[in-house]
Amino acid sequence: MRKFASPFASKREMFLLLTIIAIGIAGLVGLQLAQRTPSARTDERTMVQSAAQKNEAPAPLASPIQRITGDLVNRDEEYPEVGQPFTFQLTNYSQGAIFELDPGDGSPRQVFKDGRLRYTYKKAGNYQISLWARFEGEEVKLKTISKKVVVPPATNSVKVGTLMDL
Repeated sequence: MRKFASPFASKREMFLLLTIIAIGIAGLVGLQLAQRTPSARTDERTMVQSAAQKNEAPAPLASPIQRITGDLVNRDEEYPEVGQPFTFQLTNYSQGAIFELDPGDGSPRQVFKDGRLRYTYKKAGNYQISLWARFEGEEVKLKTISKKVVVPPATNSVKVGTLMDL
């Protein structure tokens, strides 16, 4: 009659199995400790990212990612008029970030205050208007829209007559 050998009958096999288990547990502990220790290069690895650029981060910058949201309210039926202040508004924007508008006419970026910005165009034309966000030393373009700036319609004043009160 033949005896069946158990899988752990050999001391050598038992030693190898325990060694592999110990190495695996040590590796898991090392990974957990590495995740909790802040990186010395956090400023190099932080990236401001918009929803549109979600998958475009270079590999060294991919982690961790701070997601910044913000959108311009774009009503196509509204056209800014030359010489008249036009109000740009943000919607769904992240707190803590600084939002700037590039009006597309060659002037410097303008900073939003409480989600609003009033800007006056000096010339008529079609402009590419860009929304930028800055956070923790990084900046990202969130959106670009086209806006037509028009010359305000001329007002014709017609004198009807003098008003007399009897």
